[in-house]
Amino acid sequence: MSKLTFNPDFSVSTLPHKDVLSVFKPHADKSANIHQGMSVKEISEVVSDRVIAVVKEQFQATKEQFHAKRVVK
Repeated sequence: MSKLTFNPDFSVSTLPHKDVLSVFKPHADKSANIHQGMSVKEISEVVSDRVIAVVKEQFQATKEQFHAKRVVK
């Protein structure tokens, strides 16, 4: 995977085959999988997205259990 960097002093880079109109999308297209050739930043984004998703699921499950206990009492 090759990267095209417009300004080497600026840490944001873009892939040359990326959709041109993607800059106007509310959410950027992110890779959900880790593969060879990814930068450390890309890998950390994938990992943190997965961790956040797991934590949100756990909070939702705890919230449902809490509400179920309140309804029963």
